[in-house]
Amino acid sequence: MKNIAKLVAVLLCICMLFTSCAPAETTEELSADSPKVQNLEKLCKVWGYTKYNHPAFLFGEKDWDEELLNLIPVVSEAKSDEVNDILHEWFVGLGEIDYGTSRPGSKPIESEAVVQADTNWILDETYLGEALSADMQKMGPVPKIDRSKAPVKFSTGQGVPNFKMENTDVGCSYQTEEERLLGLFRVWNAIEYYFPYLDIMDESWHDLLNEFIPKILEASDVQSFELTICEMTAHLHDVHVRFINSQPLKAVVGEYLAPVNMLRTEEGQWVVSDLRGDCPLQAGDVILKLDGTDIKEIEENRKKYVSVPNDEKLNNPLGVYLLRSKDEEMEITVLRDGKEETYSVKGTIEYTRMARKREKSHEILDGNIGFINPDSLSTGDTGTVVRQVMEDLRDTDGLIIDLRQYPSDTNMHIFLSMYLQKVGTVYNIMTVPSQSVPGTFIKQEMVSMGVTPASFYYEKPVVVLMDESSISNTEFSIMDLRTGDNVVVLGNTSLGTDGDITELPLPNGNLLWFTSCGIYTPEMGQTQRIGLSPDIEVYPTVEGIKEGRDELKEAAVAYIQEQNAK
Repeated sequence: MKNIAKLVAVLLCICMLFTSCAPAETTEELSADSPKVQNLEKLCKVWGYTKYNHPAFLFGEKDWDEELLNLIPVVSEAKSDEVNDILHEWFVGLGEIDYGTSRPGSKPIESEAVVQADTNWILDETYLGEALSADMQKMGPVPKIDRSKAPVKFSTGQGVPNFKMENTDVGCSYQTEEERLLGLFRVWNAIEYYFPYLDIMDESWHDLLNEFIPKILEASDVQSFELTICEMTAHLHDVHVRFINSQPLKAVVGEYLAPVNMLRTEEGQWVVSDLRGDCPLQAGDVILKLDGTDIKEIEENRKKYVSVPNDEKLNNPLGVYLLRSKDEEMEITVLRDGKEETYSVKGTIEYTRMARKREKSHEILDGNIGFINPDSLSTGDTGTVVRQVMEDLRDTDGLIIDLRQYPSDTNMHIFLSMYLQKVGTVYNIMTVPSQSVPGTFIKQEMVSMGVTPASFYYEKPVVVLMDESSISNTEFSIMDLRTGDNVVVLGNTSLGTDGDITELPLPNGNLLWFTSCGIYTPEMGQTQRIGLSPDIEVYPTVEGIKEGRDELKEAAVAYIQEQNAK
């Protein structure tokens, strides 16, 4: 018996040895074509379209998040040929499609509408099944209704979408698949129906849904969830896109930021423009490496998570993440006076780019040329403020308006344009979300005022300065001011991110920003991603930066003097 017992013990040890050495069981890697992913993709689209169109959700009779959370495990594990029946049974269970008004909905007039969302899948019976396709087509257009409990309502001014009725829970940790899919589906559908620039993306927003469902399933916590959302929304190429209450990329690349500002030259070189605090770098240094890694490689890796308009316009969205490290001391290699030098730089935990505030709102330069700093104009009664500035500069021989900075008041351009053109004109077309047909945007003409009894006509040459730092309302202002009779825009192409921002609350309460109104030229030409082009192109040079010169300002002064000499 003892020998048998010893034999059994040996065999057990051998079994345990082989078990411990065997690879751990792994789940099947999901791809965009996996049945589970295909099921979830269909759920996302059906739920999202229903969320923004069905009266059960528009009137707050049903909790749209609870409905989704109940569906996720059922649909996720269902066979592909069962999903349409499951979704149809759920849809019918929401109740009758009755908006409670005798006023029917109406689609926007085609000539006034820009359709962004692709909803052709609703018509596809092979995709949804005959019953679900037919019933979903019964929804909308949505008439004018009380939206106080709806998942989205709209501001009374420009009609910017408001998502404040979305459910949030600070305890949400994104550790479950359901929480992560809820967050992903909320973001994807908000973008699908309320982002005005889907048509100029490089990829299909629908294809990205299939790509990112597996990635969101692989996430495990708040940081990995937010990084995945950052990676997906980077494909929007909308610099307005960002998380407000956290910076997930900062946690990955480090919290220490080199205390410098940078510019990019016409050739795409990163150049130190000015310093903050004690730093061995100098203005004019061309950045080559960070901690031994080529700066171009760092640029490529980090822009994966940052929404940039295009590869030429990286400084504004990406610059604050570029010279950043997990270590307080970082090694930065630069090209200085033709020689490659490496310096140890102590980082700062200050997050934002260190902006330079101008001391004076306006002044008269040598040669009797007026200069306006819009970011330093006092706030309050904007019309009165602009009137005083223009009275002070009334007798100058030319005027420079520096819109390489963000105006302290977003209405500044309205009042300033009254002095620059005799008769008002259309300066851009804005598209705002349709309240009756989600995914459709309505065109609105924006018209400048022209001279009024409260203003006067400024006859001398005017130069508006612009560069890559010109973004959003700054670009909007430039479009207005450049219609002035004697105005030219000088500098280099603006960033290409314009339109009102909306805030989307995510399940844990964090906010995601994105652009929700489109901005076009008066001829409906594109401005998003490509920016505005100057009339006179001028770029800063490494030598000029090194010497501390403002080459755009110098060129503006020279232009005004040339015009007056004619």
